[in-house]
Amino acid sequence: MAQGHVTNGRKLGIDGFAQGGLYDAVRPRYPHDAVEHFVSVFALDAESHVLDLGAGTGIFTRQLLPLVGRVTAVEPSESMRTTFVRETTGVEILDGTDVAIPLTDDAVSAVVVAQAFHWFNAPVALREIHRVLRPGGGLGLIWNERDSDVAWVRDLNHAMLWDVRQPYDSRVDYAAVVAAGPFRDVLPATFHHTRTLTHEHVRQLVTTTSYITLMAPAERAALVEEVSSILAGREDPVQMPYVTNVVTAFARPDL
Repeated sequence: MAQGHVTNGRKLGIDGFAQGGLYDAVRPRYPHDAVEHFVSVFALDAESHVLDLGAGTGIFTRQLLPLVGRVTAVEPSESMRTTFVRETTGVEILDGTDVAIPLTDDAVSAVVVAQAFHWFNAPVALREIHRVLRPGGGLGLIWNERDSDVAWVRDLNHAMLWDVRQPYDSRVDYAAVVAAGPFRDVLPATFHHTRTLTHEHVRQLVTTTSYITLMAPAERAALVEEVSSILAGREDPVQMPYVTNVVTAFARPDL
């Protein structure tokens, strides 16, 4: 989860993620090789302190925690923080935002942002992230996206109105966005994985989408019915394919 800084983005970014428990239960985890990619690229180990910024309910935090020495989480949504505390042990979670991180200068070896950077005020956030990173520290961004190269997933996205209502453009070159900030050696990478989901889990997953949570009940029910019609002709459970996009970069030490 994360936050926006224009009116519509802030409403989607905060109000649209008020169901922390459901979000944590149905949102996909990240492929292990993508998590290990961060550990390898940033040379993280048992001595490393990592910030999970826009940590949501702790999905990515819990995957990263066994691989590093310490994780601190920052998340602006009270509902997400409540779920985080219930589901995640051994990690401090703080109320903060992308442009106001409640950490001192040079505090962490790396900052990771899972499924959240698209909500950030990028130019300001990148400077704030640079502030809390130790010189030469790493920044890692990661997103799970349904694989729209698969025909039935395209149909699902259409039923969800994703093609017209999606809150962010997954085609944005975030490597270029990061490179415009105080970072160097910016590299994208891509991973693939699948997740086994019952039809009911797919419907629940759909209802955690930010703009769908904000719909009037009748509109949301009609959309879920459209999703059900897409699923009706498919096996139960389904194999949901994902593309996981990753960006890594290093803080420029000369700033």
